[in-house]
Amino acid sequence: MIASVAPPTRGRAPMVAAGVAAVASAAMVATATDDGIVLCPIRRCTGGYCPGCGGTRAVRQLLAGDPGGAWAHNPWIVLAAAQAMVLGMVLAVAGPDGWRRRARALLVPLSIVNAALATAIWVARLTAGTIPAPF
Repeated sequence: MIASVAPPTRGRAPMVAAGVAAVASAAMVATATDDGIVLCPIRRCTGGYCPGCGGTRAVRQLLAGDPGGAWAHNPWIVLAAAQAMVLGMVLAVAGPDGWRRRARALLVPLSIVNAALATAIWVARLTAGTIPAPF
């Protein structure tokens, strides 16, 4: 007789994700140096700077309560954090029935807007000389 294993319940997934995010946030604040943790594979492999350059330092500044410092490292991170908070409130108000429908309806337009915004900010930062050119 083969024993079957019950699939994990979906109710635990948000709690696990929140726990992982909390531990990662605490580790980022506790272990980062002044230069920041280099997590970007593009930066590690090429030495170049991607559109997310400064993102880790910006998140670290946001977690420390310094949105101005985060903006200086990468403005897109501050804008994305604000979007995430608004989206979270919208989905919380939508309730369980409207959550999936609203999430799907918002996902594609927000992804397109964020990709364009991140690229535009990267080009502006390269042009202004606030980050070196990746070549």
